[in-house]
Amino acid sequence: MFVRTSPFDTYTPSTQHLDEDPPLLEDLGINPQHIKEKTISVLAWKRVDSRLLEDPDMAGPLLFAIIFGLLLMLAGKLHFGAIYGFGMLGSLGIYTVMNLMSQEKEIDLYRTISILGYSLLPIVVLSAVGVVLSLKSAVGAVLSICCILWSTMTASRFFEVLLEMKNQRWLIAYPVCLLYGCFTLLTVF
Repeated sequence: MFVRTSPFDTYTPSTQHLDEDPPLLEDLGINPQHIKEKTISVLAWKRVDSRLLEDPDMAGPLLFAIIFGLLLMLAGKLHFGAIYGFGMLGSLGIYTVMNLMSQEKEIDLYRTISILGYSLLPIVVLSAVGVVLSLKSAVGAVLSICCILWSTMTASRFFEVLLEMKNQRWLIAYPVCLLYGCFTLLTVF
C-alpha cells in the first residue's frame, strides 16, 4: 500500500498494514507445531491423532528429503534425481493403490506425499549412520531391515487411521515396504 501526497511525489510505502499481516510461516501455511508432533509420532511410535493427518503439509517431507539427499552426498553418493523420481512415482503408485483399496474414504495425492515423506524419517536416520559406518555389512543389513520395517509400519499406521482401513493394514504395508526398500537401496549402495 502506497501513500501519495501529491501528483508529482514518488510513491512511499505505508507501514500501517504491517501490524495486520500474519507471520510468514502462517502465511505460507507452515505449522511448526504440527511438523514437530508428526515427527515425534514417527520417531516415538506414538499413536497419531487423525486431526494431524487431515492437515497435509509439505514442509516436513521436503525438509526430510533434502536432508536425506545431503546425507547421501556426504557419504559420496549423489542421488537427488533418484530420490525425486522414486518419491514421485512411488507416491503416485501408493495414491492409486490406496484409493482403489479404500471403500470408506478417499485420499488426495498431497496427503499421500505428506504421509510418505514423514515416514521416510527412519531411512534418513539410516543415511546419517551410513555417513559414519559402512552399511555393507551384517550390521548394516540388520539396521536397513529395521528402518524399512519402521518406515513401513509408520506409514501403514498413518494410512490406516486416515482412511479407516483397520482390516487392510497388511495390504497397505506391502507396496509401502517396496517403496522404502528402494530408498534404503539408495542408502546402502
